[in-house]
Amino acid sequence: MVRALKITIITCLSQHGIKRQHVSDAAKSAKIQRDKKKIAHYRNLTDACLDLRDSHTYTQDAYDKTSKLLEENPEFNAIWNYRRDILESWQSNNKDIVTHLLEELNLSMGLLKRFPKCYWIWSHRVWVLFKLESLNKPQWSTELMIVAKMLEYDLRNYHGWSYRRFIVDNIEKAETSATTTANEDEQILALVKINSKEFEYTTSKINNISNFSAWHNRSQLIPKIYKLFQLLKDKSLFPQLQPIFLSPYSLLQHELDLVKTGMYVDADDSSVWLYLSWLLTDKFFVESFESTQNYKDVLLQQLNIVEELNELEKDDHPKGWDNRWCLKAMILIRTLLDDSPENDDLTKNWLKRLIDIDPLRKNKYMDQLNGKLVIVSI
Repeated sequence: MVRALKITIITCLSQHGIKRQHVSDAAKSAKIQRDKKKIAHYRNLTDACLDLRDSHTYTQDAYDKTSKLLEENPEFNAIWNYRRDILESWQSNNKDIVTHLLEELNLSMGLLKRFPKCYWIWSHRVWVLFKLESLNKPQWSTELMIVAKMLEYDLRNYHGWSYRRFIVDNIEKAETSATTTANEDEQILALVKINSKEFEYTTSKINNISNFSAWHNRSQLIPKIYKLFQLLKDKSLFPQLQPIFLSPYSLLQHELDLVKTGMYVDADDSSVWLYLSWLLTDKFFVESFESTQNYKDVLLQQLNIVEELNELEKDDHPKGWDNRWCLKAMILIRTLLDDSPENDDLTKNWLKRLIDIDPLRKNKYMDQLNGKLVIVSI
C-alpha cells in the first residue's frame, strides 16, 4: 500500500491584471524548505494514522490524530472510515458517544466551510446523523436550519441541495412515524406542511435565476405536492397553494409565468431554459391535457413568447445575431408541434443559424439537421 501521498505544489500566478512580481532566489529557496517541512509532517502524520488503524487502536490519541490529518486532507476517505471505527468501538465500550457525535458535526461543519464540495465530508455527516437517530437523538430539524445557512454561502452548491432533500426526506419519515397511530388525514397534512415550506423555499431561491439546483428541486416537489394536495380534505388550510395546485394545468401556467420572467431577465441563463424544457415535455403536465389541441395551444403560446424574446435579443446584439437558447427552445417546441420536424424548413433554418452562432456544438446541430439525432430537449 502506498503510505503517503505525493504532493506536487504548483505556484499559480494570476494573469488577470495582476503584475507578475519577481521572486528572488533566496525567497524561492526559503519556500522550498518550508514546503519540505510541510510534506514531511504530512507523511509522518499519515503513516502514524495508518499504523494505528492497522493495529486496531481506538484510543483518544488515535482519534485526535485523525482530526489533524483530516483537517489537512479531508479527501482521505480511509481515515474517515478509521474514525468511524473508533467511534463504533467507543459506543460498544459504553463511552459517551452522543457527545462525540455532536463534536463530529462541528468538525464536519468547519471542514465544509473550507471544502464545500468534498464528498467524504458530506458522507460522514450523513453517517453521524443516522447514528444519532439510532440513539434516539435525532437532529433533522436542526440540520435543516444548518443546511439553509450552508446554501446562503453557496446558493448553487448541488451537494447542499442534495443534502437538503435528504434531510427533508428524513423529517418526513420522522413525522409519519410519529403519527402511526393517527389517521391518514393527519399524516397527509403533516407531509403537505413540510413540502409546502420547501416549495416556498425554492420560490425564494429562484429569484437568483441561475440557481439550477433550486429549479431542479422545484421540479421534484411539484408532482409530489400535487399528489398530496389532492388527498388533502381541507385544502383551505393552504390558501397559498390552493390556486396553484388546483390542477396540473394551473401549475403549468404558474410555472410558465415564472420562466417567462426569468427568460427576460437573462436570456443566456441555461437554468431557465432547461426548466422550460421540463415543463413542456414531462408527462405530469403533458398527460393532463384534455386534448392534443389544448397541449398544442400552450406550445404555440410559448413559441410566440420565445420568438418575441429572440427578436429583442437580435436588436440588442451588435451583429444582430439570434439568441442560441431562444433558437434551441423554438426548435424543441416546433418539434413537439410537428411529428416530422426533419421536413420542416423553418426548423432547418434555425439549426443552420445555430451552426453559425454556436460552433462548439456544430456537430450536434448537423446531426439534428440530417435527422441523425432526435430533438427531445433543449
